[in-house]
Amino acid sequence: MAVKRGANPTSVAQDKGLFTHVIEIENATVSKTVYISGQVAWNAAGEVVGAGDLRTQFIQVYENLRSLVQHAGGTLADVVQLRTYLTSRDLLPTFFTVRNEQYPALFPDGEYPTNTLLIVGGLADPDLLLEVEAVAVV
Repeated sequence: MAVKRGANPTSVAQDKGLFTHVIEIENATVSKTVYISGQVAWNAAGEVVGAGDLRTQFIQVYENLRSLVQHAGGTLADVVQLRTYLTSRDLLPTFFTVRNEQYPALFPDGEYPTNTLLIVGGLADPDLLLEVEAVAVV
């Protein structure tokens, strides 16, 4: 039987609505699946980091993801799926540049997770440019 645990660690902004940042599903095998809610460039105080700066927001988003995966007992290397939301097609060149610069340090083994990239009309705060959801197997 699987065991489900939800958490909102204080290392990321506390929820402003009815959702959980991270849910762990532990099954009878030696692994557990961890579902991480979409992360944006909010620091632990809930403040936007890098308003209007995709590079700074990307770094904050991945620091939030790293923190949540660590909370579940894993590392970014355990992430198997990402879903990325950008607020404009105009951000695509910068996004790909930043991603290509940052990913080798974030995933040093070179095994990158699957990733779906979507362009959306906006996010929870107009200063946010990027949101990323993740699934990890720890």
